[in-house]
Order: sequence, then C-alpha cells, then structure tokens
Amino acid sequence: MKPWIQFCRATCLILLGGAGTAMAQGSGRGPQSDFLFDVQYAFTTSKSKLVGSNDTGTALRYGLGGYAGSNSNLAFLLHFDRDTTNFQLNSSKVDMNWQDTRVRYHMGFFYLGALFTRLEMTANKEGTELVDAAGSGMGLNTGVLWGVGRGGSVYLDLMTATLPTMKNAIDQEISIKQRLDIDLGGSIKLTSKLLDLTFGYKIRNVSVETDAAYAESLYTTYAGLRMSFQF
Repeated sequence: MKPWIQFCRATCLILLGGAGTAMAQGSGRGPQSDFLFDVQYAFTTSKSKLVGSNDTGTALRYGLGGYAGSNSNLAFLLHFDRDTTNFQLNSSKVDMNWQDTRVRYHMGFFYLGALFTRLEMTANKEGTELVDAAGSGMGLNTGVLWGVGRGGSVYLDLMTATLPTMKNAIDQEISIKQRLDIDLGGSIKLTSKLLDLTFGYKIRNVSVETDAAYAESLYTTYAGLRMSFQF
C-alpha cells in the first residue's frame, strides 16, 4: 500500500477515534503501531512571575496518534495538556490549557516536524483577574527516540512555539513570546501487545508578555498508561 494512502488511513482513524486527546510528549512511536491512545496524570511545581508566587499543582494529559509509511516513519499526534496551579501564599491561580497538533517524520532514532498549538489561559492574582485569553501559534518539534528491550522506549523530546496574537477578554494585550518544552521519558510494556506504562519528567518555560515580560516555569513529573493498536 502506498505511503500516502496509509497516512490517510491513520488520519481517519485519529479523527474517528474520539474527541480531544493527547499523546505523551514525543513518546508514542511503539514498534509497528498504527494507533495509540495515552492518558497521564502529573504533579507540577510552578514558578510564576505573573502572579509572583510558587506552588505545586496537577496536570491532566490525554492524547492519540497515528503512524503511516512503509516503516511507520510519518506521525500525526494530537495532545491535550492542562496545567492548573493554585498559589496558596497569595490566593492566586494560573490555568493553562494547551492543545498541540504535531506532524513529524522519523529518520532512525531522530525525528523532526511541525507543531501547531492553541492555548486558553486564565490568571488571577489576589482576586484581580490578569489574563483571560486564547490564541494559536506555530513551532517545531524534534527529538530522539530509542527502542529498549521488547517494546519499550526512551525519548528526549523538544518543542518550541510562539503565539504572537491572543485575544484577551481583559482590556490588555497579551502574547506568548516563546514556549519551550524539554521532555525526558520512556515506556515499558505491561502486556505483549496492548498496554504500556509511560513515565517522565518535563520542564516547560513560557514567556508571557502583557504590560511587561513574565516567565512562567513548570517542572512536571508524570506517569500514565498507553493503549496501542496495530491494523
């Protein structure tokens, strides 16, 4: 079967497989897998210049992906990632809801592709609403992925993007000058074909510009499950 036909088949599987979901950051290329579904739960440490505080929070991730080509080297990944932190010290809150779409090509251990991202963000400091915005942007996704043992993997994934124009419900301009994700993780087979355990550690730095530039940094430890299906 021609590669472009296989890619169309994988894309259709993604679109029919269900609504919003997300791939573990860069981790989804199981051996000869055509379709994957991930769910992960994460603990985060957030350092926010926007609200001037540090605290811990949680993140929920879920996603799906498909692979095509004669060697499964063309990937389409859809990922949803929500980071919510309540800052107890000064009664503040920052919520970032990301939706990432990645199309990338694998060349041996190395891969490179395009990132299309959307962000819905709210921030409240001591009862004052600072941000209520949404917008889209583009960037790059690259990394390396190694197969380990019988169906396991280890990966280092990098994503960078900018969101130059965001609509803010509050009368103040806002943009994301840069987002940089560094994700190191892996997976282990729990069953011979269907189920994997995923785990990793991710650093995310987001540069938010409103009346000034603010750095939002999140340090995340995550674990979850992945189901993979071969067609």
